[in-house]
Amino acid sequence: MWNQLEVKHASVKYGSQTVVDDVSFELESGVIGCLLGPSGCGKTSLLRAIAGFEPLSEGEILLHGRSVSHPGQTMAPEKRRVGMVFQDFALYPHLTVEKNIAFGLRGRNAKQQTQRVKELLGLVDLSGLEKKYPHQLSGGQQQRVALVRAMAPRPEILLLDEPFSGLDVELREQLTREVRTILKREGVTAILVTHDQQEAFALADSIGVLGEGRLHQWDSGYCLYHQPRDRFVADFIGQGAMIPGRVLQDGHIHSSLGRMKGNFVDQPREGEAVELLFRPDDIVHDDESAFKLQIVDKVFQGAEYLYTLALADGNHLLCLVQSHHDHAIGEMIGVRLHVDHVVAFPVETSPQMSADQGK
Repeated sequence: MWNQLEVKHASVKYGSQTVVDDVSFELESGVIGCLLGPSGCGKTSLLRAIAGFEPLSEGEILLHGRSVSHPGQTMAPEKRRVGMVFQDFALYPHLTVEKNIAFGLRGRNAKQQTQRVKELLGLVDLSGLEKKYPHQLSGGQQQRVALVRAMAPRPEILLLDEPFSGLDVELREQLTREVRTILKREGVTAILVTHDQQEAFALADSIGVLGEGRLHQWDSGYCLYHQPRDRFVADFIGQGAMIPGRVLQDGHIHSSLGRMKGNFVDQPREGEAVELLFRPDDIVHDDESAFKLQIVDKVFQGAEYLYTLALADGNHLLCLVQSHHDHAIGEMIGVRLHVDHVVAFPVETSPQMSADQGK
């Protein structure tokens, strides 16, 4: 059985500059994937290559087992059965809602078009707005129309290029949940491009983290957060602090936080220096604990405070605490570790990741 999408060692160049470098991943039917990374990392160029708007300099792209791109051959976008939702929605301002949606249904008779439009408007709770024009709709309604217009011809894969970036935070969070429900209900295979990790976590089943054109890790949101494969992923996903440690004879690690088991990205030698990744939820506030650390910074986040805590050796940890525990900077609070296997990175390959870095 074919995967809906296979990207094999894909590279994209603009002149002499490589913007996508040897990227490989697969997407099964009905799965929602995400290309996540900072601006300029190559994620949109890769999405455009999947859509057929950019040629490959190396590698191959297959849709449902059929090769659609390789060097020297790029199947036209309209022949790929790919739907696209753009950042600015790209609705036709002179067409009504029903005619915007029906635009991709040319070739079907009027009855089939009307039935499909009615079905899709019901799916996104926009029944009754058929005769409205885009400028008469809210931003959220326009986004829903753009989504179902792309879904109307039942594409093999749906591509979403930062579709929520122009919306306010509350509406963006609401629509992210709604879009996932709609895609899952319809069994649509999709790929989202975003720089927003919370958006990626909320919408996607599998997420690929890109940096400088390379795919660092393709995994679930849970594994990206708790089991990052390299320092770039550890740095980009979530918040964290790095604490120095040293590998013991039995494979455990000694640090200023004591002796603990490690999940090693690369298996180290005895005595090797490593750095240990601690997430804010690894450090639990506990008034009964004899282990006390000083608060050196605090950020109010509504339901929680993010405290920066100082260790005796000068390193810092981050700790999320329910906001009714309102402690002052300079105060000592009790904490305990809540981690079984801490992720450890070799020191020599790791750029500095500051403890107070927020995402």
